[in-house]
Amino acid sequence: SPEEVRAAGGDYRVYASAGPRDEDGDYLVDHSVLIYLLGPDGLLLDCYGPAKTAAQIARSVRRHMETYRPL
Repeated sequence: SPEEVRAAGGDYRVYASAGPRDEDGDYLVDHSVLIYLLGPDGLLLDCYGPAKTAAQIARSVRRHMETYRPL
């Protein structure tokens, strides 16, 4: 539901805001730019912003995969 999506966005500190509609009813959405890494159990393991390079993210994901232990 829209309420559940908003609640999940709040939990992950996601920002999203629809801009004004144009004459066709279309609009742009301003939003946060983050990648979240979740474990197999659905728990948040890490978060990557736009300052992280692909190589840094790959190293981090690899490290999490190598050290992951279920709760």
